[in-house]
Amino acid sequence: APRAIPHVLASAQTQAARHVSRVHVNRQRRVCRLAMRADDAAASSNATATEAAPRRVLVVGGGRVGAYLARAFRQGDIEHVVLKMSQRAVEDPADVTRMAVRAIAEHAGARAVTTYDDLAATAIAGEDEKYFDFVFVCVKTYALKAVKEELERAGVTYGRVVLAHNGVVRPMFDEAKTTRAVMPQSWDIVETPGVGCGYDIHVKNEDKPWVMPNTANGRATSALLARCGVLSDATDEFEYLLIRKYFINSVANLLSIVGDCNCDGLLTHHQARMDALYDEMLEILRKPHAAGYALAPDNFRQVVFDGLASYRDHFPSTKLDFDAGAKLEIESLNGYVCECARAQGLPCGEHARLIDEVTALVATRDARAQI
Repeated sequence: APRAIPHVLASAQTQAARHVSRVHVNRQRRVCRLAMRADDAAASSNATATEAAPRRVLVVGGGRVGAYLARAFRQGDIEHVVLKMSQRAVEDPADVTRMAVRAIAEHAGARAVTTYDDLAATAIAGEDEKYFDFVFVCVKTYALKAVKEELERAGVTYGRVVLAHNGVVRPMFDEAKTTRAVMPQSWDIVETPGVGCGYDIHVKNEDKPWVMPNTANGRATSALLARCGVLSDATDEFEYLLIRKYFINSVANLLSIVGDCNCDGLLTHHQARMDALYDEMLEILRKPHAAGYALAPDNFRQVVFDGLASYRDHFPSTKLDFDAGAKLEIESLNGYVCECARAQGLPCGEHARLIDEVTALVATRDARAQI
């Protein structure tokens, strides 16, 4: 049986799996909307089908999502797949995740690089090694600006860029080429001694699709992912699905650090505090995300907490980052709620208090690391 990397699979104390009823978005409303745009969708599908199949894909981000995508694209017969990992002067042999990501990508036939200068080694006669049909950016939101600047300095160009991250940030890339992706999955890397490259990726909620806006870029991205075996959908419900995932992340990710627990533990021991975070956020985001709210079902609260329950024994990515001593996504998660509250003159005590607690825990963690 695969052996879990610490904090990646269930702990021994994980609660017995609970049965949670799945509450779905009003299906009839969705069917009606889909029927109304049937002709447009068919035309868009035909237009996408006439595009040349992507040959070169760059994945930026040497984490779990990056490894998952690099492998998927190679398994989908994308000819040239490059995984751009962060550049480090010295590789840390204790960084098991980084070693696993490289092993998984290269075993699938992708090329892992740490600097764009290394792209020269991937050159094919007659092709521009610094042009990619798609660039998938799978980094933490605090690194997005640096990624954009590094791409520009290196002269990397692309047809489309896909932003695959949690949270909400202001647009940074060329909006004419950009699409945002919302991913309902979580990814756990496990060791598989003697099998394949020695590592594998376990995916929770793999039966749920990646979602993008129903735009030309979104449809092209969905077509590429589907070709490579990743469920996907370019949908008119994107704005709703974005806030659904955002609410799940914002009631769970930072609180899992304070509570030192996985998703099961949050639901068992911290429901009252999550309810308070939810209620405050519901009012603050009502105007900024009116388009998503208009599509939300009446039982949105239950949808959010059922969604959290589907992750079961998974530790939120922010908790994993905290335990690894890494920088945390705060501004694009609960920090975004506080930003929207300030802009509207609304109180935001619950989210501000949680951020203060996490900030103090990070300071304590970092001080101990210096001893």
